[in-house]
Amino acid sequence: MDLYDYEQRLKENFGYNVICGTDEAGRGPLAGSVYAAAVVLNGSTIDGLDDSKKLSEA
Repeated sequence: MDLYDYEQRLKENFGYNVICGTDEAGRGPLAGSVYAAAVVLNGSTIDGLDDSKKLSEA
C-alpha cells in the first residue's frame, strides 16, 4: 500500500481531518544539533510531489 492510500484509510477509518508530515536532520547524538520540521498541506494533490524516503517493496 502506498503512503497516499494509507493516509486515506486513516482519514476514513478514524475520522482524521489532517495528516502532518515530519522530518528531522542532524548529526551526532540526540543531545547535539537536531532540526525538525512539520508540514500540513491543504489536501489537494501537487503534481511532481513525491516521498523522497519511499522504500521499494522487497
